[in-house]
Parts: sequence; C-alpha cells; structure tokens
Amino acid sequence: MEINEDILKGLLYASHHLEGQLIFPITNTPIYENTPRYTAVDALALISIEHSASLRFLIAHAKCNTSAFALFRLQYEALVKSLWAFYVASDEQLDLIVGELSEERAERNNKELPPISKMLQQLEAKNTPAHSAVQQLIEFKDISWKALNSYVHSGLHAVKRSMHGYPPELIFPIIRQSNNLMCLAAYTLAVITGNKLVIDGVSTTRKKFKDCLQLD
Repeated sequence: MEINEDILKGLLYASHHLEGQLIFPITNTPIYENTPRYTAVDALALISIEHSASLRFLIAHAKCNTSAFALFRLQYEALVKSLWAFYVASDEQLDLIVGELSEERAERNNKELPPISKMLQQLEAKNTPAHSAVQQLIEFKDISWKALNSYVHSGLHAVKRSMHGYPPELIFPIIRQSNNLMCLAAYTLAVITGNKLVIDGVSTTRKKFKDCLQLD
C-alpha cells in the first residue's frame, strides 16, 4: 500500500480517537491503592501517554518530525519505568520517584535509579504478568535504540532527516508503534484501578482500533 498524506491524516485522526476511548474510562476510575507504588505507576504511564499525544500533535499540526521522533523515545522510557516501578522498584526507589521534590532527592534520583537497560533486565528476570510486553519492549530496544538516540542527541539520523525530509513511509510506522506503547500504558493504568471492566475495556478498544497499531 502506498502511503500518502491522506492516509497519514486518517491514521492521526483514528489515533486521536483511540486515545480518547482508552483513557476516558481509566481517568474516571480511581487507582486501587493510594500508595507510592501505585502513584508512581499512574504518573509514569500518564507521562508516556502524554508523549504519545504530543508526538501526534507535532506531526499533524507543526510538521516538527524530528522533535516527534525524539518524543517517541521518551514515551518508551516512561512506559518501561512505569512497569519497573510496579513490579521491581523498592520502597526507597519509589520514594526517589514520587517523594517531595528537593535538590537532594533529584540528585539521588539521577544517581541511584538504574538506567532503562537495567530496568528491562530486572523486569525480565522477575517473570512478571507483563512478561510478554517486556519481551516486546526489549526486542524493540535492540532494534531501534541507536536511531532513537540519534534523534534525542541531534545525531546523524536527526540531521539528515531534517535536511532531506521525512517520507510518509517513515512517519507512518512511528505513529503506529507509538500507539502500541500507548495501549500498553493504558493497560497498565487499567490494571492499577483493579477494575476488571476497565481492564477488559482496554483490550476491547485495542481490537477495535487494530488498524492504528503496528502488528507483527
């Protein structure tokens, strides 16, 4: 299928509605426990979804594709960190994530929390209920991390694409992959509500919008 601007606009439009149908039931349902762990997961997963929405906005309205690609990596990192906070983080590490904002805590956060690669290793070792999602995130990182780093750090990929443009064939998969991560973040948010109807609703919505997703 040839990807043109009209198809891209259709994908962006459908992706916006996917987000709405995913998020509305979740944000109207309280989290199951008002604890640092659940609070951290809630904040991080919502940050991941915010990056996804911002990515689409930059592509649709500003044509700021380099910034959008950089946001995709930030979306990925926030999702990984939310899963790690849920399944792996100690109480001390959670305090560094959601404790009172201070210079001392911010410095410790940067020094003492593990990098994303280590978080993924720890998640994989725990064999959590999110094991399948973790495997997908690991595989994605193995394939795409260097290119995404280039966009974040103004490397060769970013410079060349800024000079020569972003073809629809490059933008289309990023939007769909971003939607994949958004669905994982929404599912994580649904899980921490403890509400089976909300959890099942994410799966149902995902099936309805499968054309918006990057499927294997």
